[in-house]
Amino acid sequence: MGRKFSIISMFAFVALFACRETPIPKERPTFSEVGVLGLKDRKLEEINPFPLEGIWHAFPGKLAETEEDFLALEKEVPIPLKIPGYWIDQNLPPHGCVTYRLKLDVDLPGNLMIYLKEASSAYRLYAYSKERGLVELGGSGTLSLTKEGSIGYYGESARSFRVFPSSALYLVVSNHLYSRGGPYYSPILGSPELTLVFLRTKERKKFFFLGVFFLLSLYHLVLYLHRRRDMFTLFYAIMCFMWFLRIALFERVTRDWFMPSDFMEMLQIRLEYLTFILLQIFAVNFFYHFFSPHFKPRTRNILIVPLVLILLVTLFSPYSVYTKFLYITQVYMMVLLVTSYRGIYRIIRNRDTRHTGIVFLLGTTVILATTVYDSLVFLYRWELPFLTEFAFTFYSICLAYEIANRNSYAWETAEYLTTNLRNEVDWKTIELRKEKEKAEKASEMKDKFISIVSHDIRSPLFGISSVVNLLTESPPSLSPDKTKQVLNDASIGLKNLLSMVEDLIQYSRFQNATIFPDYQLFDFNLVFESLKEKAKSLLDTKNLRLQMDIPDSAVAIGDPHLIQHLLWNFLTNAIKFSHPGSSIEIRAKEINQHWNLSIIDQGIGFPEDWAERIFEEGFVYVRKGTADEFGAGVGLAFCKEVSDRHGGLLVAHSLEGKGSHFTFMLPNYDRVVLVLDDNPGYRSQVRKILKNLPVVIWEEEYADHALQSIPKLRPDLVIVDFSMPEKDGLTFLTELYANPDMVEIKSLMLSSSQNDPKTGKKLEEDLLKIGGDSFLKKTVSDERLFLEIKRLLGFL
Repeated sequence: MGRKFSIISMFAFVALFACRETPIPKERPTFSEVGVLGLKDRKLEEINPFPLEGIWHAFPGKLAETEEDFLALEKEVPIPLKIPGYWIDQNLPPHGCVTYRLKLDVDLPGNLMIYLKEASSAYRLYAYSKERGLVELGGSGTLSLTKEGSIGYYGESARSFRVFPSSALYLVVSNHLYSRGGPYYSPILGSPELTLVFLRTKERKKFFFLGVFFLLSLYHLVLYLHRRRDMFTLFYAIMCFMWFLRIALFERVTRDWFMPSDFMEMLQIRLEYLTFILLQIFAVNFFYHFFSPHFKPRTRNILIVPLVLILLVTLFSPYSVYTKFLYITQVYMMVLLVTSYRGIYRIIRNRDTRHTGIVFLLGTTVILATTVYDSLVFLYRWELPFLTEFAFTFYSICLAYEIANRNSYAWETAEYLTTNLRNEVDWKTIELRKEKEKAEKASEMKDKFISIVSHDIRSPLFGISSVVNLLTESPPSLSPDKTKQVLNDASIGLKNLLSMVEDLIQYSRFQNATIFPDYQLFDFNLVFESLKEKAKSLLDTKNLRLQMDIPDSAVAIGDPHLIQHLLWNFLTNAIKFSHPGSSIEIRAKEINQHWNLSIIDQGIGFPEDWAERIFEEGFVYVRKGTADEFGAGVGLAFCKEVSDRHGGLLVAHSLEGKGSHFTFMLPNYDRVVLVLDDNPGYRSQVRKILKNLPVVIWEEEYADHALQSIPKLRPDLVIVDFSMPEKDGLTFLTELYANPDMVEIKSLMLSSSQNDPKTGKKLEEDLLKIGGDSFLKKTVSDERLFLEIKRLLGFL
């Protein structure tokens, strides 16, 4: 609750700041005498903008247009006329013209800027000096000595000019029938730099309030269309839109949209009055629907009837009639606000709605006070800025706050149920997808297994069956030496059969995610020594020579058992397809931060067109070894799985009859990045994003297995998905950072939502609390994700 009040207070402060005018210093330039502005002993570049209110020299009935006309006025005797700071009213006849003059008393030449705003009459601003002659500074409308030729409209002029000791300002005004005799405000003079700051502040204020009311109106209109139940939301949206139009019309935003004309000027004024009346009508309806238990329909009708009558008068009466009702509408606005206190009092008495009543009391008091204040300013022509925009902004925010509270419970309940349902659907979809993939894999493995049985396993089984039949003959037909040879052949067939079954089981387990890479630091020398020892009997059978070219220091990152199994498949294939008495070479060399592990034989090789497809899943080849050995055809597919899990690359070269060359390229970077996500597609996407980054990419699908593996090889960065079936990303990181030795590991959490669907809290805030480093939505661009990972790894 306190947080919401803080937001409202901050917004009110910003609105008040935007509403303020540029401060006018206490010691501003003053009139040294009638029609003379004293600027001696002042630095012109330090003069803040100030209104040129005071007594000017005036020449009624004169409409000077050329330099000769102005010089001729110097020979005439002017009369003193006061220009107040706000709403000039010279009590001129319905049509008249006047030329004002103000001399500028300066010591040295300099630059000044003059600004005139909201001039309802036609006018021209001039600066005259002996050094520069007559210079026009701006104007609006068409000046004329006749009523028919004089056209005035609201406009603004601002221009800098050079001032000399002989300089004077001339303001020529030609008013028409409905004009009050001149500009609404006096001209403003100041240094160019400070005056530009003043004008920018003015524009920011205008567009700030326009933006606030437009967004409030649009948001609540969408809210109403979404629910179509709470009428007070609709009336509130229309209220904000009416105030948006009123500001736009009052500030004359439309003056740049049309060609200036008397018709458009009158239309804007009429629309301004209409929006203010409609605003009050919709405000009454808003209160009626919002406070329905405390606001009777009869009361609403009584309050609306006078407004409807004023609305009709404004629509169909001439300007001189409906403008008289401005005071009435101001007073009636106060009546409506005072009436609303009745409903507010009843709400405050109810304990459950007391908070709502206090908010309405505060907002209503603010707008009532400023309405009275602005009415007095308007009535007495005080030189004070209007605060109506600020007050109604504050009032609207209070109403919006209570509308949000009124709808919050329903929204939260609906969103909670929707989120839970969506999550359930997502999880079920994931599970069904996984089950479908498993079924497809199982079907594929079944077909492949049947194919293997029909091509490979049948031959050794047939040989073993034949041996068994021979051994069980009675009487025996084989000699002891022949029996020993037959049993040796059966033993070799059984070993081949066992090797094929082991390959098939390993590949199947990898496909079904029952094998996970166990990343750690290991030495290739130990791996190759183990391979050499394991393959000794196979090498001796064919009298093969094994040559090894391994550096003394060959440390790498990965799963040594899986990599050893990959190399074992390469080595047994080399043995299988090598000619007796030939040699096999094993090389390990670091090139471009990759370990290139190669096994080269001089055997029968394979067709060149196999090189690009030999590692593909589903590629089945049936080929006997040089000693009639058989293979299951899945060993190389298993190697491809191991390579992909390590971010490596497999390359095969061969010429049929001239041997084969198989190479496994394993990344060997200093930095390790763990990607933990149950979605293999997104893990693949992250791998593609980081393909040009010098890091070892370690993929994990399950959080528990990652927690077991991390102590063996501490990654530099953990990229974790928040939404995982068994354990979410926050829980994983909480358990990870519970180990003091792991707190230095950087972490980046990704999620499709900013909030926790269970608690509604901001995921980024919860992540930072447990010691995480960064949070991004999964919808961010690849470039943004790449830059964030580089930052966390210290590459930026």
